[in-house]
Amino acid sequence: MKNSCIVFLGIILLFLAVSFAAAEENNMSKLVVQGEGKASAAPDKATIALGVQTRDTSATIAAAENARLMNETITALLAAGISENEIQTSSYSLGTVPEDGPVTAEERQKAPMFLASNIVTVNLNNTEDVGRVLDAAVSAGSNSIQEIAFDLSDSQSQKDLALTLAIEDARRKAEIAAEAAEVKLGRVLEISEGYGYVGAASRSVAFDVGTPIAPGKMEITASVTMTYEIS
Repeated sequence: MKNSCIVFLGIILLFLAVSFAAAEENNMSKLVVQGEGKASAAPDKATIALGVQTRDTSATIAAAENARLMNETITALLAAGISENEIQTSSYSLGTVPEDGPVTAEERQKAPMFLASNIVTVNLNNTEDVGRVLDAAVSAGSNSIQEIAFDLSDSQSQKDLALTLAIEDARRKAEIAAEAAEVKLGRVLEISEGYGYVGAASRSVAFDVGTPIAPGKMEITASVTMTYEIS
């Protein structure tokens, strides 16, 4: 019975301690600030989506012409020094071309127009070959350049720098606010973070081929929300 009372008393004391800490936390004066940091670096990899679109009233002819031009495109890319494992088919479609606006009875009697589309993705571990890839593909018959995207193979160092700058920015704002409000900063109670990834254009870069390309800079932004105890 005595042991049971001791255990019960211990539970009560623990409950009171937790309740007191929670009440103290709720009554604590706090200062919440936000900070932002940015870091940038030149991209070192690129992804190009390109391909061939062909049209004909015959689906067979549209598909055959598409296959011929795509084979010539891939051959040209390989001849330009792009390895086979850097080229991957991303989409293929064959269907009728939708009519724009209302269709008359006479137009409805015409044979439908078929559209064949074959798109490949070229993944490069550099940005210098982008212009050469585009020129090789277009000269071989590619008539659809859908996307050129640049990226970083390793962005961790830029993320770390952006986060450091964001925390420094938040700390600076907290110090200014505390001084203006005539309070003192205490310990940091909470930090939350977030990242953004933006490609910013820079000067145009012309390679040894005819197509000028601007890889620009990849900008990484970090944002933090910091909660300080104040007195």
